[in-house]
Parts: sequence; structure tokens; C-alpha cells
Amino acid sequence: MFSKKYIFLLFVALLSSCSQYKNGPLSKSWHNTNAKYNALLIAREDYKIANEIIIENDKENYEEVLPIFRRIDSTQLDTAKLYLIDAIKKSSIIAERHSNSKHLDEAYLLLGKARLKKQEIFNALETFKYVNTTSKSANAKTEAMIWLMRTYIENDDLASANQVSDLLKTQKLNSANKALFLSTKAYFHQRQNESALAVVFLDEALKTMKRGNEKARLHFIVAQLYEQLNQVVLARKNYNYVLKNKPDYNLEFNAKLGLLSTQSLAKNTALTYEKMLEDRKNQDLKSKIYYKMGDTENRKSNFPLAIEYFNKAVAYSVDNPIEKAFTYKALGDLYFEKLLDYESAGIYYDSTLITLPKSEVDKTNLGQKALFLNDFIRYKRAYDLEDSLQKLASMNPAELDFKLEQMILEKKNQQKKELEKTEQNSVLKTSNVGNLPKDMKRWILYDPVESIKARNEFVRLWGNRTLEDNWRRGEKTMGSFSIKIEKETIDSASIAKSAKEAAALLDEKVALEKKELDQEKKELLRKIPTSNMQKMASKRKQEEALFQIAKIYKLKFNDEEKAKENFNLLLQKFPKSVYEPEALYYLAIMNNQGNEFETKLLKDYPLSSFARQLKKGSVKLSKDKESEAQNFYAKAFQLYDSESFDLALTKIDEGLNEYVGSQIEDKMAMLRIMILKKGSNKDQYIISLNDFLRSYPSSDLILKAKELLAVLK
Repeated sequence: MFSKKYIFLLFVALLSSCSQYKNGPLSKSWHNTNAKYNALLIAREDYKIANEIIIENDKENYEEVLPIFRRIDSTQLDTAKLYLIDAIKKSSIIAERHSNSKHLDEAYLLLGKARLKKQEIFNALETFKYVNTTSKSANAKTEAMIWLMRTYIENDDLASANQVSDLLKTQKLNSANKALFLSTKAYFHQRQNESALAVVFLDEALKTMKRGNEKARLHFIVAQLYEQLNQVVLARKNYNYVLKNKPDYNLEFNAKLGLLSTQSLAKNTALTYEKMLEDRKNQDLKSKIYYKMGDTENRKSNFPLAIEYFNKAVAYSVDNPIEKAFTYKALGDLYFEKLLDYESAGIYYDSTLITLPKSEVDKTNLGQKALFLNDFIRYKRAYDLEDSLQKLASMNPAELDFKLEQMILEKKNQQKKELEKTEQNSVLKTSNVGNLPKDMKRWILYDPVESIKARNEFVRLWGNRTLEDNWRRGEKTMGSFSIKIEKETIDSASIAKSAKEAAALLDEKVALEKKELDQEKKELLRKIPTSNMQKMASKRKQEEALFQIAKIYKLKFNDEEKAKENFNLLLQKFPKSVYEPEALYYLAIMNNQGNEFETKLLKDYPLSSFARQLKKGSVKLSKDKESEAQNFYAKAFQLYDSESFDLALTKIDEGLNEYVGSQIEDKMAMLRIMILKKGSNKDQYIISLNDFLRSYPSSDLILKAKELLAVLK
């Protein structure tokens, strides 16, 4: 009995000495063993499996520069989420039950990483901050700070990420932490579209990394970044490094495509592409090959072949909507930038948006571009229409009549071709016949003239026979001699009657076509500006369309070269245009300071809001000057109130020029709008309203300006 009691007391003593709150060697050894071989072992495995699932499910688009760290999308975690939850639970156990274990820092770091991957951003931030504050290990603190920086980046808090980065620069880093920090720093710059800085840091990070698929992937990104920076030699060097770092087949395949696409355009890559298409391993990757073939031909300016290859890439992109969407985008860009076919470009951009998953649409500016393209097409059509009408108006009557007839016939031929093409495609889709002739025409019975011609040919060969079964055997007892006689005995009266019917029908058809032609000519003649008033109206429409096209290039498409080209064309074609001040303003800000456009704007339109915008800069008025502006405004308002609109307009223009940057500048601008509203110059009124919306977006009077513009519309 005594021995049993002694054993029990000994057991209790041992348990009490193994408490997580004690630092004895027995306690530490026990908790270290339990932490390492139970909870931490499972947590590590869970986190590893979750990462593998995320990588497997992440269908990366190799036509875009890959993100340095794989995207974290909580909506697509699926099975990985279960492993992350278990990793969080298991790593939490170590903190709860084994707080004196030497594996506590690793457990907390694993907990933070799992929370980040699960998109629990706030919890991840708190975890990494806790490790950095409480850990006794310098390496653990540094690693926690690096992951804290990464979490801030994923949360788009780049200012906080930059602060952590500045702190890390002062820390002494071991090999693993150095590679992680440099990669994270590269990611920070990549998120800010700073490719040159991103590639420098990533290149440095790769020097301390071990060989493997992840290093191969980062070399691929470096190659893409160098290609983006037009450093083709360095891009090819890194594509070759990908092949040397044991990549998976998908990465290896895309690296080979990268090497092909960066070859000199003088080299014939077609044979290599053809071999890749024939390789059985690439049966599921044909869309990527055709995309690269299209891209190569596009860079060679061989646009028809590029379009053919891009369309084949679309046809083979069955299970990859992102890949298909970016092929549509490539087609849209080709039509928009190279072929200047804006309607086709609009169709392909719309297809891109329809095909692209909703989660990806917000990451591009395609939605806005497609929307703005509709406005662009509308103004481009208006400009081209007025341009062609003005050219027609300058022709003499005979030349004009011939030109209109040509235009109408050309339009009809085009419509006929499109109809035949549509019918041919319809037959090809519904028919089981494999190969139909390319010159397939409509069924003969749909054309009355062709039908009568065929009937006459039949009568000439066989006579005017009754419609009945077995018509060839009508006089079979007479033998072949009877048939021969019958063939030679032609019913001349019947043929003559049929010929007259055909001729009459043909004449009727010709007369109808001539009537339609004359009618269409009259319709076109009505649109041609003939009087001076009509010509002025046509030029006014063209002037507005050209101005809007230039603005869309500048503000919507961010294409400054095309914007400059169209603003300059506006100034050349329409001197003293109502849009000249604004055009000069945009040209001034797109060129270096002190340019000819700025000089002309300040000289010719010194009182315009655009001149004020150039002069404003960082002007700050003194209190006395602000009081002066208030008094000046009051006097201008009195003139407006007494309906002395001309004097009020002169006064307010003077004040806007004198008190640039004052606190009541927006009130002065609005008073000017109200004065113009009372006058007869509607164009200036509309321009001033739009100018107010752009120049004073934070003004309390912005709603008033929007209301006035809405009333006009």
C-alpha cells in the first residue's frame, strides 16, 4: 500500500514539474517534444498542403507579368481553406499549452502565415506584431517584420509597408531572411508598377535562393520584367535560367515560348512553333502556342496572319477563360492601335469583358476603355461623315452624280457579299456535308430571272412537257428515235412567250433598281451641305467631334501622342475655335514648361480659366488680398444683380485673373457662369460649366454646376 502511494506522489511531482509555466530542464524538454512532434508537425503539414492546393488551383496567365507572390483570393481557397483552419488550430495549441517551448516563435509565425493566406488580414497583422514585440530571437523578430510588410502590401497599405521596409534596412539579416526581404521589397515595387526597381531587388534575392521550381518561377518573372523594360538580352538570359532550375513542365514550356518570342524578328520561328504544335505533350497547350505565333506576326506587322493565329488561340482556349479573355484583348488592341478599326476593337473588348471572370475585371481598365470606346466611335463616325459630306459638296454636279452612284453600288455589293457569307455560314453549320464550294450561291428558285432562264433551257432540250411523274417515259414505245424527233420539234411559240416574260421581268427589275438608285441619291443629296449655313453647321459638328476625340485620347486612353496629334489638327483646321483655349491648355501641360502653347494661351486668352490654371500653381494669397477679393466679388455681384451683364462679365473676368488662388475663386467662376447664362453665348456657357466641374471638384457649388448642366442636357 505504501509503495502504491509513493508511486502516485512521484507521478504527481513529475507532472507538476512539467508545467508550461516552469523553466526547468524536465519541463522544457517535455514541452519541446510535445510541441515539435504533435501540434507543430501537423500544422506544418497542413500549411504545406494548403500551399500546394493554392498553387495547383492558381491558373496563372503567362502573357502578363506574373505577381512575385501568388495571388491570395479568399473566394477560391476551397479545399485549402480547411487545411489553413486546421493549421491555425494546431499552431494555436502550442501557444496555449506549450508556452515555454523553444518552438513557440515558429508556431506564432506559422499562425500568422496561415491567417494571411486565409485572408484574415487584421489577425495576421496582430500575430506578426506580437512576435516582433515578444520574441527573444533576432531572426524570428526579423522574419515577423518581413511578413508584416508583406501583409501590409496585400492590404494595399503601402505607406505602412514602406515604414517597415525602412526599419528592416537597419537590421542584420541571415541568408533566408535576406532572400525573403529582397523578394518582398521587389513585390512592393511591382505593386506600384515600378518594374525597374522590382527587377533589381528580385535579381539580388535570387542569388541566395536554392534551386527548384519556385526559383525557376522567379527567374521567369525577372525575364518578363526585363522584356517589359526592352532589355532583351537579360530577358533571354533569365529564360535560360528557368530551364536550368528544375521547373515544372508548364513553366518550362512558357520559358521556351519566351525564348522564341524574344528572338530577332528576322529569324524564322515558324518551324519551331510548328514542331511544338505537333508535339503530343502540347495538345492542351495549343492555345498558348497560337497566341505567341499571333504576337510574333503582330510585331512583324503581318496583321492578317496575326489575326488568324489569335483566332485559333481563342478556339483552343476552352477551359481557360482568363487566357481566352487576354487573346480577345490582344485582338482588340491590334484593331484599335494598328488597324484603326475602332468598331471591331470595341467588339473584341466587349468579348474580353464577357469572358473575363468578374474577380479579374476590376484589376483591368478594360471596362472603362470599352465604355469610352463607344463614345470615341460615335465622335469618329461624326467626324468622318462630315468630312466626306464636305468633300462631296465641293464636287461639280456630274462628278457628284457619278461619285454618289459609285458609293451606292459599292454599298450594295458589300451588303450582297455579307448576305452570301451569312447564308453560306448558315448552310455550313446545318449541313452534314464536309466540303461545300466556296462560291456557293443562293438557291436558284429564289431568283425569278435565273428560274426563267433555266426553264427556257429545259424547253430547248426537252420540249414543253406536262408536269407529271416519269416525264422521260411519256412516249417510251416510240423508242429513242421518238425522243430524238421530240427534241428537234421545239414549241417555238412557247419559247417566244417565255423569252418575252423573261425580258419583261428583266426590264422591270432594271427599272426598279434605277428607281431605288435615284431615291438613294436624293437621300444622300439631302445630307450634303450646300448653303453657307449648312456648311458652317457641318464644320461645327466636325470641330466638336475632333475636340472630343483628342480629349478621349488624353483623359480616357492616356495616349498623349495621339492626343497631341488631334489637338494640333484641331488648331490647324479650325483657327480661333471655341475649343482653342482648352486645346492650348492640354498641349501646354503635355509639353515642357515655357512652350509655345503656354505662351499663346496666356497671350490670346489671359482671362480664360485655362490660363488661370497654368498660372495658379501653389499661389497663396495674404489676408489683405483675400479681403480685397471679397470686396471685388461684392461689386461684381451688384452689377449682375442690377442686370448690367456686360459690365459684370468684364469685371468678373478681371477678378478671376487678378485673384488667382483666392478662397472665393470658385464663387467668382460660378458668378461668371450665371452671367453667361443670361447672355446669348450658349457655347461659352456650356464650356464654362464643364470647366467648372474639372477645375473645382471639391467646391460646395459643384452640385449647382451639375444641375445647370443636367438642365441643358
